[in-house]
Amino acid sequence: MPRNGSNAQRRESAPQREDVPDQVVSQVGKAVAEIMKVRQHFVEDMTTAETDEERQNLAGQIESAAVRAISDQGLTVDQYNQIIEATQADADLEERVMVAYRMA
Repeated sequence: MPRNGSNAQRRESAPQREDVPDQVVSQVGKAVAEIMKVRQHFVEDMTTAETDEERQNLAGQIESAAVRAISDQGLTVDQYNQIIEATQADADLEERVMVAYRMA
């Protein structure tokens, strides 16, 4: 019998540890590493931005750089987000992604 509700559907569609190949885990880890570098690069600029327009411009640059980091790893934003979401429910998958992140 199918479950009702979006949370049930989300849990059923989210990849589980055994569903995520090592190559994809590596790609996500590398993307996370690059996104963290991008954010760190822009932190100082964000704190010194004087107007909302400057902050919005910087936020757009961060988002574009993050999308580029994800696509450079051969992933779509949806794929990346699915794996990141799955790590919240799967400690083993989270650890695999963190190991890949640290190795990047």
